[in-house]
Amino acid sequence: MKKLFIFFIIINLSIYSCNSENEKDLNNFVSDEQKFSIFSYEVNSIYDLFKSRYGFSEISEEHELIKKLLLEEIYDNELNFIFGIIFPLPEFTTNHSPKLLVISPRNKIYREDELLLNHDLSVQEIKDIEESVQSEIDYSSIVINIGGVAAYPSIIKDSDNYGDLFKAHAHEWLHQYLILFPLGRAYFKDPNMKIVNETLANIYSERLFNSVCSKKIKLQDSICKSKVKELPGKFNYELFIRNLRLDVDELLELGKINQAEELMESSRFELEKRGYYIRKINQAWFAFNGTYADSPASSSNVDQEIESFIDSQESFGIAIRKLRKVKDFEEYKILIAQKK
Repeated sequence: MKKLFIFFIIINLSIYSCNSENEKDLNNFVSDEQKFSIFSYEVNSIYDLFKSRYGFSEISEEHELIKKLLLEEIYDNELNFIFGIIFPLPEFTTNHSPKLLVISPRNKIYREDELLLNHDLSVQEIKDIEESVQSEIDYSSIVINIGGVAAYPSIIKDSDNYGDLFKAHAHEWLHQYLILFPLGRAYFKDPNMKIVNETLANIYSERLFNSVCSKKIKLQDSICKSKVKELPGKFNYELFIRNLRLDVDELLELGKINQAEELMESSRFELEKRGYYIRKINQAWFAFNGTYADSPASSSNVDQEIESFIDSQESFGIAIRKLRKVKDFEEYKILIAQKK
């Protein structure tokens, strides 16, 4: 219980500290009723967690199995503390994941600041927030849906795709784990370290999912069956987005901000014609999605660097134990260059 309380404090300090150092205060653009409170969520969810643990409430067989499978994978990768103790224990809740307000300068793609918002904002409220940011500080902004938050327990967007739930849970758990080490604590200090953390969490979740599904497990069809949305034709969405990112970066470097914004809007219409609906594509959209180097919206090669580094190590667990010690991007580059 004491460890859980200390971890609860660390999670809140890590989330709130990112807002105190930013020059742009996003609280000015939203009302108190529109903000998502991590503190309130954690107080209520930890209470619910104890109820389920002691049999006063029930969770589904699939959700229980996802927690069990992740715990087994964590042990297999030896990501435990002393005496074989796993901390924090893998726990998550599924419901409506919060929305996220993200801002970026208009003259470059840069994830400068963000603020969690309640999930039930109306379309008009979202537009009002985005327009107020643009008009008052001339920044690109977007209110975006997110798949999860590394509070405790993790908040995971509800889905009937149990494979996606497992990967989201593994992704958020690694963030919780890494916040206890230099790598996780560097998340808010440098945009490059944010990319390293998010990309590592994506790689971690994918590799654990593949490991789980290579074994004979209970409810294997439910968890491992791929549910891919099929669209007509041979349109390559990832190539389209990657090329768009490169074109936008080039225009912004030349100072052609209006042309870049016009290109993003016309490209959004083109995607919609092909069956891909994205409400808004702007600098802030790329700034958020580009944080994940394995996304086509990114211009980073961190995903390739991390994958190569992991493959060069004796085990996945050893690779993570080395990466977790990294304090800044310079140390990261040195470690990646050394490999074994």
